[in-house]
Amino acid sequence: MKNNPKLLLYILMLSTLGINTPLSIIGIISQISEYFNTSIAISGLYVSSFTFTIAISGLFIPLLFSKFERKTTLVSILSVFAVSNIVIVFTHSIYVASFFRILSAIVYPAFIAISLTFCEEIAPADQKQDYITKILLGISVGSIVGLPITTGLGTIFGYQIAMAWIFLINFLTLILILIFFPRVAGKSKSYEVPLSSIESKEFLLATIGIIMMPIGASMVYNYIPYFLQTVSHIYTYKLSIFLFAYGIFSILGTWLGGKLIFKKDKETLIVFQLVCASVFLALYLFADYLIAVLLLILIFGILDGMGYNLIQYVEASVLPDSPELANGVFLSVLNGGIAIGIAIGGFLVDGLGVMSVFIGGVIFLIIAFVFMVYVIFVLKINLKYQSVQ
Repeated sequence: MKNNPKLLLYILMLSTLGINTPLSIIGIISQISEYFNTSIAISGLYVSSFTFTIAISGLFIPLLFSKFERKTTLVSILSVFAVSNIVIVFTHSIYVASFFRILSAIVYPAFIAISLTFCEEIAPADQKQDYITKILLGISVGSIVGLPITTGLGTIFGYQIAMAWIFLINFLTLILILIFFPRVAGKSKSYEVPLSSIESKEFLLATIGIIMMPIGASMVYNYIPYFLQTVSHIYTYKLSIFLFAYGIFSILGTWLGGKLIFKKDKETLIVFQLVCASVFLALYLFADYLIAVLLLILIFGILDGMGYNLIQYVEASVLPDSPELANGVFLSVLNGGIAIGIAIGGFLVDGLGVMSVFIGGVIFLIIAFVFMVYVIFVLKINLKYQSVQ
């Protein structure tokens, strides 16, 4: 290909970073409530509508868009984001804002799925997982780096300025795609769902098993700030600094996960669940020891970042003939698992206290471990990099 693969990779990496910044408004819920003159509960629904929509649309939107020319598709999706974000900046109706936020979320999975599929296609044979990992890094960095920037702008200047920054980063990526991205034909003439694959025992059990991982992880992750405030008594700027450090370790984990999954896929998929469950159990047992708690949470940050690679790898392995669908299911599993984990964690915190989320996380990861052992060693699913290890 005459186009520089590395240049295209980094443009798509920056684009996935930009398209993930709408997830970062979770830090300005109070500003959203004030701006729209609505309750915190309604503002929370407005924020979470993006994730819930992705969990549903990821199951069919990537396959629907897979037959279209890719540059046109990517530009069209980024244009939807640009128009939606500019409307969101200026509207004073939370219903109008919600409509355009959900509209963006509907087409979001197609952008990520195409980016993952295209990067694997242009990557040298021995660098395919590295290219995929960089796109996954764009996803995680967009949320991790976007959160403090959006929160800072929203806190200091208000909701509209925070949303204006999200519009600008998305508009920048739209210009980059327009200028540098080549025209590439879609891979499917029609969007037929591969029923034989999605009805297979391997797909169903692998997907059920792997969704337990983001459920367990998000159950803990989303209540770490509350745990640190109420149990470890870490507040204000100290909490912000530590959570930023957690984000850096999570980015490192995404990179490390890509390396490990390429070299030792079976071992990584199995051992990950046990290590993460052990970290949660240790947090429960050593909650009164601040240094131990901080170190364990940073270790969890690495494991949390690795999760992106593991989920994407499992779905790509059980749906090898439909990469767009596999990447769409990956997004649905990731976002659906996060949403379920947050909900279960909320009930546990209300009913049993914040310490209960660690035990809940352990339970879901043990279930994931059992399923992974079964599908890998009993059903013997064909893992993607099995032949090169």
